[in-house]
Amino acid sequence: MLHRRITVVTTFTFDCDVPSLSPRRLVLLGKSGVGKSAAGNTILGQKEFRFVRRMNSVTSECSEAHATVSGRSVSVVDTPGLSHTEMEPEELMTEIARSVHLSSPGPHAFLIVIRVTDRFTEQEEEILQQIEMMFGKEVLKYSFILFTHGDWLKEESLQTIMERFPALRRLVDQCGGRFHVFNHEDENNREQVNDLLQKIDSMTEQNGGGHYSNQMLEDAQRFRREEEEQRKPQEKGIMLNIGQLNLPRVGAVCGGLLGAAVGALAGPVGAAVGGLAGPTGAAVGKVVGSVVGVAAGEAFARNK
Repeated sequence: MLHRRITVVTTFTFDCDVPSLSPRRLVLLGKSGVGKSAAGNTILGQKEFRFVRRMNSVTSECSEAHATVSGRSVSVVDTPGLSHTEMEPEELMTEIARSVHLSSPGPHAFLIVIRVTDRFTEQEEEILQQIEMMFGKEVLKYSFILFTHGDWLKEESLQTIMERFPALRRLVDQCGGRFHVFNHEDENNREQVNDLLQKIDSMTEQNGGGHYSNQMLEDAQRFRREEEEQRKPQEKGIMLNIGQLNLPRVGAVCGGLLGAAVGALAGPVGAAVGGLAGPTGAAVGKVVGSVVGVAAGEAFARNK
């Protein structure tokens, strides 16, 4: 009798949750010429943003681009330079603030781009002041310092540079000590991009998984408007005090001082001239002061 061997294969299917990498929305901020656009291209792994190697800004309006980076969706918004010379300050602030709407519902990180070879002074700290003015103090929770041109460091470490420039150390500290260095000469090195995204993931986790929102931007803009309204009465008070000055008397005193000064400088001959110049200067000053005072008074009365 012929026996057959039958093999039975049983397949088991298990349902398991494989965590997917969350998308990341990033905004690039910084002065003109520090390499914001190049940093955006490095992050995305493709040339999306136009840039030229020069100090004056090429970017005059916000632009957004996205790509799949190491299996996750990443969007980057490039912005005009904070020192853009061809835009009015208010126009520049409005355009940069638009970056939040372009990365709706809001960016996970603001990457403050700084060239590692720049000299760091108190002026560099004004960068954060400008950013806070636009986005409010909450922005620092979502801010990250991104140093460009890391290939120029050579043998010197960034920690050594921060010890040499206290302003740079303070800048990094205000952003929670968070920083990263990019080497644009090695564009094929994706490890530097993955490391940056991991650091941003850690920051996002510290923020409870949240992101900067449109509501935070609106709150910051409302606070700035309220501050401006509070300054207006103070400025008006200064103008009021000027209008109340006895300008004719001030003019007479100035004229007298002018005459005395001429007499002192001219020596013996100037003494005689000074004797005449003093009263004459006082008289002239009184007349001029009267005219200016009347004009100022009438102007104040019209504006009151």
